[in-house]
Amino acid sequence: MDQVRIAMWSGPRNISTTMMRSFSSRSDTFVSDEPFYACYLQRTGLQHPGREEILRSCKRDYHSIINDITSQIPAGKKVWYQKHMAHHLEPGDSLDWTQGLMNCLLIRTPAEVISSFSKKNELNDESELGYLQQIQLYRHHNNELPVVDAQDILQDPKGILSNLCSKCGIPFEKGMLSWAVGPHAADGIWGKYWYDQLWSTTGFKPYVQKEVTVPSALSAMVDRCMPLYEELYQARITANKK
Repeated sequence: MDQVRIAMWSGPRNISTTMMRSFSSRSDTFVSDEPFYACYLQRTGLQHPGREEILRSCKRDYHSIINDITSQIPAGKKVWYQKHMAHHLEPGDSLDWTQGLMNCLLIRTPAEVISSFSKKNELNDESELGYLQQIQLYRHHNNELPVVDAQDILQDPKGILSNLCSKCGIPFEKGMLSWAVGPHAADGIWGKYWYDQLWSTTGFKPYVQKEVTVPSALSAMVDRCMPLYEELYQARITANKK
């Protein structure tokens, strides 16, 4: 197997960190947690928990970060799984550098994302949700990127992960279905603000259908995001379709 750099692009309020945890359980994989987060905070000025600590501790230069994550895979590993937030990309950013990566998209239905996001943060614009950036990545790569949906993964982790690994040119490992409880060394320093639920898990939680309530002021945002989500959803990997 040749070296593989997997860039998993997700929006917020998804299972992106759970997926990072899954890949970190592989024997051949090094993982990185949101390399562009500090850059994003600096460029947008957003006041996220731990902002100053993040800015002090992490690289903030966009091009320097790109050089890092497209370089030699650390620790002598064959696979580099990079957890990325699609909304960390800005409209003017060139995507040409992503050509050397195995780019994948992790999606979740807009109503669930917006309902969850609005309970934690003020939501000003759909660009904060990542759907626009995911579509831009999808178009940039000729509509050929592997897409996985959060609900599908939680309903059949082994089936979806097996087919995702196949698309990425790597073997599935049974160890991807479980991990050690608590914080892991690869977690970003922001984990103490966001990862409390993840830290209590040792594997994928079963999908539970919940009642979703979207504030009326954000219902139009759901409508605008749905066509983007649906286009990607139609192309998604399922347990029966690679």
